[in-house]
Amino acid sequence: RTHKAKKGEHIWLVLDGPVDAIWIENLNSVLDDNKTLTLANGDRIPMAPWCKIIFEPHNIDNASPATVSRNGMVFMSSSALDWRPILDGWLKTRQSSEGDVIREFFHNSFQEVYNFSSTMCFPKMDILECNYINQAINVLEGALPKKEKEDTSMPNAAILERYYIFGLMWSIGSLLELGDRAKMEKFLRDNTKLNLPQIEPGSGDTMFEFVMNEQTGEWQHWKERVPQYNYPTDEVPEYSSILVPNVDNV
Repeated sequence: RTHKAKKGEHIWLVLDGPVDAIWIENLNSVLDDNKTLTLANGDRIPMAPWCKIIFEPHNIDNASPATVSRNGMVFMSSSALDWRPILDGWLKTRQSSEGDVIREFFHNSFQEVYNFSSTMCFPKMDILECNYINQAINVLEGALPKKEKEDTSMPNAAILERYYIFGLMWSIGSLLELGDRAKMEKFLRDNTKLNLPQIEPGSGDTMFEFVMNEQTGEWQHWKERVPQYNYPTDEVPEYSSILVPNVDNV
């Protein structure tokens, strides 16, 4: 396919997986000046001169010096790119009045909550700070209502605050077990002024059992969104087709 490209059209192959010591050594001939892949059966596949390869690994622990010397290196530490530039880039796609309110929420509490979860909690996966902010942005992007560009009305800060809390729950809190989620909620209630859902004493609920109602703008328990399941009386459904609604799949 690279040879079918038009003249002057550059093709980039992006390999963003981990560097494995076996397959990366097979690419050494491709990374040479002759740009030829030699297969195990002896076949040789040349790469077009306008085709480039980019590796985006987490580390190069398994790469040999022969492989490293054939590549140009650009090192970017996770501490060099924090969540703020990513957030600012996304907020440029939103209305300025709305973006200013959301930016203030993030700047007031996101870093503190992230630091707390990283030091006092045990996420089930180790991901970078940029992944957390991207998850929060994706949640907000899907939850926030779309506005016309001509709409210059001032946003409701209280509603945006609830959307932000919801994004905080399912970004930083998404990888935490129940015990750590309770720690995170206690930290938010003790150290921030965010308007978290009100929990009835003795109910055993946490803020993770709540979602914002789009019609009323208030917090709503997930169980209120669970529709009633009526087993069909005129037929026997296949067992694999039965899905009983509950708070985990609504």
